[in-house]
Amino acid sequence: MSQKFFTNIVKVHADRGQVRRILQNPKHLLEWVSEIDSVVQDEQKFIITRKEHTFNHHETITVELKTNSIIYLSTEGKFKYRIIFTVNSEDDHSIIQEDVYLTQEDNAFLPLKLLKPIAKHAFNTNLNNLALLIEKIDNFKD
Repeated sequence: MSQKFFTNIVKVHADRGQVRRILQNPKHLLEWVSEIDSVVQDEQKFIITRKEHTFNHHETITVELKTNSIIYLSTEGKFKYRIIFTVNSEDDHSIIQEDVYLTQEDNAFLPLKLLKPIAKHAFNTNLNNLALLIEKIDNFKD
């Protein structure tokens, strides 16, 4: 059974399509998640390698595209999770909501109460880096 671990939200001055294009391709993670060293595509999976001193040094991500969301499913790491990115348009910008879910079975050994604020902060930092990247790309197009 999966339960929501936390939610982060960021506003970005770019259209919804631009946000979705970046999120649909995990190879862009190299540009907005600083601890990632490499992203290698293996058929429908993306193998992520992070710097040595990170919680998930290796993990595999699969991507599922929905009408209003993009889902990353992370497996094969110490910390297994699912992220649902929901992107909505509002006036001249987009709102990105990141909902992170954990399964009790896969993460039962982790001290989740201690990890929650640390993980939420780290994911929020990365989400803000994503917003900056998207705005930089969007401004570069003009």
